[in-house]
Amino acid sequence: MDVLGWRGTLVRGFRVLGVQVDAVVEIDEQAHARRGEPMLDHDTLAMWEWPGSAAPSVTKLVGVLSREPDWRKGLRAVGRMRGFCAGAIVGRDDEACRLECAYFGVSILDADGELIQAGSAERAPRARRRTLDRWVEELAYGRLIDDGVLA
Repeated sequence: MDVLGWRGTLVRGFRVLGVQVDAVVEIDEQAHARRGEPMLDHDTLAMWEWPGSAAPSVTKLVGVLSREPDWRKGLRAVGRMRGFCAGAIVGRDDEACRLECAYFGVSILDADGELIQAGSAERAPRARRRTLDRWVEELAYGRLIDDGVLA
């Protein structure tokens, strides 16, 4: 995802919150060495999100990409994740697609991976970090372990 400026590890076909996207995550190797497995208990995750908590995230969402053939469906999927990170779709270069994606801050790539239109490089501007962020990151962490990316 160099064209978008996203650095990290790709998690293909990441299913979360009712959508399937390709996610790019940063990995904290030291946190992984201390933990070794994901935590999905809500109360524990809530405590980890308290200010001053000593429990760093193993993964951090950088961006999500939808490869949905219908750009509108792709935009809906990425839109659901905009509260967590940057988003992009594989779309087409037409006015409706560009306008809708610009409104939501979503980047557009063509089928060859070339940038058609840049969107926001961050999560939605009014979104704030919460326990749900940590839960999604822990799901991505579990996928990286299941896929053999992290041992």
